[in-house]
Amino acid sequence: MTEEASGFLDVEALLESSEPRPGGTWLWYAAGAFLLLILVSSYLAGRSIAGPWLVELVSTMSMMALVGGMGYMAWAGGRAVIREQQQVEAIEELVLLRRWSEAAEMLRRLLSRPARTPQARVQSLVYLASVLGRYHRWADAITVYEYLLDLDVLDPDASYGLQLGRAMAMLHEDRLFDVDRVIGELRRQCEGRMPGGLALVEIYRDVKTGHPQEAIELFELHQEAMRRQLGMRVADAHALVARAYDLVGRPVEAAAAYERATLLAPEAELSRRYAEVAAIAGKYAAAQRPERQAA
Repeated sequence: MTEEASGFLDVEALLESSEPRPGGTWLWYAAGAFLLLILVSSYLAGRSIAGPWLVELVSTMSMMALVGGMGYMAWAGGRAVIREQQQVEAIEELVLLRRWSEAAEMLRRLLSRPARTPQARVQSLVYLASVLGRYHRWADAITVYEYLLDLDVLDPDASYGLQLGRAMAMLHEDRLFDVDRVIGELRRQCEGRMPGGLALVEIYRDVKTGHPQEAIELFELHQEAMRRQLGMRVADAHALVARAYDLVGRPVEAAAAYERATLLAPEAELSRRYAEVAAIAGKYAAAQRPERQAA
């Protein structure tokens, strides 16, 4: 599936179709059928010489069928929950491996039917937001982020991470007023958390809005926190600060930052994520990545 074909992910439809449905309705039907059988057998018993025996036989068989059916449904339901969780884990692996088209197809199939558990649905929607961001469908990603935040089922750290993702998507959508409001909220929540994620959001905002010196100051203040918290995604911060150094006329620092960024992440990937980084892609040399050296 090509990136252009990823438009088949209808976010509104998937949010609706994946809503868990209340279970146990089959139990009421089974109980009703059991009651009906007892009433019918009781009626026939009054007209038959073998009445009491007939009622006892029908009652026993009906109860055995009901208990057996309940046991089977419980077993089948448990198996379905396990399969669903295995699918969510497979999607997580595909996202980590950046096999985006396969992850998108699995998400479409999984979210096109009611979720077995709310937890699996929430996890799937988080991965859906990541996939939508990969295909630059930022407005749809924001819809998913806000839907998850409105559910109010996540712990504070997970909610904080989703708010960071929403802020980045808003920056890509040029919703600068909304981003300033969200950043203000995140600053109030940042106490006790590592500030690396928020620093990356603010650096991107400053580069995007033409405040490169502020971006450089933020990078220098928080680069160690970003390195510890963001892992390989610290490449984004190095790439954005390279653009900031370029804008203030510091080419030596820009070249060094760009080399560090492209050592951690492919040059093409960084340019795809940020148009601001793409603007300096041919101006500074990318790092010779280890796998290329080995080749």
